[in-house]
Amino acid sequence: MNTPTPPATLRLSVGPRQTLAEWGDDGRRSLPVGTAVLWPASAAGPSAIAIENAIQVVEDQIEGLVPRVPRGGRLVVSADTLAPLQRGGAIAGLAQGAIALSQIEREYQSLAARAVGAPSARGSGFDDPAGDAVVLILREVMHHLGFDALHAAA
Repeated sequence: MNTPTPPATLRLSVGPRQTLAEWGDDGRRSLPVGTAVLWPASAAGPSAIAIENAIQVVEDQIEGLVPRVPRGGRLVVSADTLAPLQRGGAIAGLAQGAIALSQIEREYQSLAARAVGAPSARGSGFDDPAGDAVVLILREVMHHLGFDALHAAA
């Protein structure tokens, strides 16, 4: 009897200066995007143009992963990466170990609204400013590599 092959897993760890992506037994790539290099640090958060520029930078780096990471796999994200997202109830599902793409997308929309000064976005955001960069990086990875959820590493 043939045992089904488990879906491929992409393990992701976002640091201040780089993002480490690992898959399979020997797939590994360090991407020069991280929480401290996407835009200048500011108490007000990133500007709309800084977000647009960051999206392009992250997309350019992810592009090299597309042919290497099989679709339909599982995205596992390090606890250190998820730590900036842990303000009171910011991301539902984090405590359960999984976050849907739709939740990441909502946080990204809040980031974009704050960047243009939308009144509806006042009071939103993360206690740790790295949260904005993590949301942007995760959103782009999930969109471009076809993940509908991410899972917290055990």
